[in-house]
Amino acid sequence: MSGLKRGSSERSNRYSESKYTNWSRYNPFDLEISTLPYNLRSELNIETDTAVVPIYIRDLHTDFVRPIEAEDVRELLCCVPSDLLNSLHGIYLLGGTSKQLRVSKKHFRYGCYHFGRIYLYAFPRWMFRDYWEQLPKPTIVEEYKRMGAQWKQSKSGWWLEFDRASLKRFYLFDVLLHELGHHADKRCWSRDTESAERYAEWFAREYARSIAKSSANLN
Repeated sequence: MSGLKRGSSERSNRYSESKYTNWSRYNPFDLEISTLPYNLRSELNIETDTAVVPIYIRDLHTDFVRPIEAEDVRELLCCVPSDLLNSLHGIYLLGGTSKQLRVSKKHFRYGCYHFGRIYLYAFPRWMFRDYWEQLPKPTIVEEYKRMGAQWKQSKSGWWLEFDRASLKRFYLFDVLLHELGHHADKRCWSRDTESAERYAEWFAREYARSIAKSSANLN
């Protein structure tokens, strides 16, 4: 794992505004992945009839929070068809780095998919309140609201505010399912960026609805 090549699909902070992946050849997010040890031990494994998916956890930087834990990942992925996990080599809950703290909000990355592996980045504590000069389009505003985040207007713009519960929902039902969508998209590496991202967006939206519906029927 000497570094990520062009072709990984990322979930970045302003990603939901543009709906396009923020491609870059080198940055502190790729660097954190490239320095993962080869002998990293899994925290737990998701086992199906046809696959075993290990979940790895890195030590957490003091200026970051971990939005979801390994058990949260397991519970969510047990709600999707097991064949979607075939050839998924691992899910990594990363810990954050000092260099990532210096990245602008526009280029912050939530998650990344790269050749059979899903990476979920730790969340900086200072980003629980994210300033926007103007509201994005209504569908994006509603997307955050569904996760429990709140939009609050100020004199100069808007604040998007997360709490721990809404951040957890966002990472599970938006970020994680989005990256799983890239894995499920068999044409991901031959598609243009826009098409691949549209598919991952559709996948996350549809499976989030399906899981919510199934949970409601069980209650």
